[in-house]
Amino acid sequence: MRYRLTIVLLLVVLFIVLIAQNAGDDSITFLFWTATMSRIVLLAIAFLVGIVVGFLLGRPWRRRKSETALKVRRTHETEPASRPPVRPTDSAR
Repeated sequence: MRYRLTIVLLLVVLFIVLIAQNAGDDSITFLFWTATMSRIVLLAIAFLVGIVVGFLLGRPWRRRKSETALKVRRTHETEPASRPPVRPTDSAR
C-alpha cells in the first residue's frame, strides 16, 4: 500500500510542475461555447474531472467484490455444520 501512496504523491508533484510551467492563457471551444482561461485553471479542471471519473469507474469493481464476499459469508453462515459420514450399520447389510 505504501508504494501506491508514493506513486500518487509523485504524480501530484509532477502535475504541479506541469501547471507551474504552463501559466499562459488559452481559448477553449466546446460545441458553441468559447472561453478564454488560464492553462492553470484548464489543467486543474481536467485533473479534477479525471479524479471524479476514476473514482466513479472504480466503485462498481469494489461493490461487486464486496457483494461477492458478502454472499460467500452468508452461504457459510447458513450451511449446516459438516457431519461425519454415515457408516452402514449391521442391520443394513
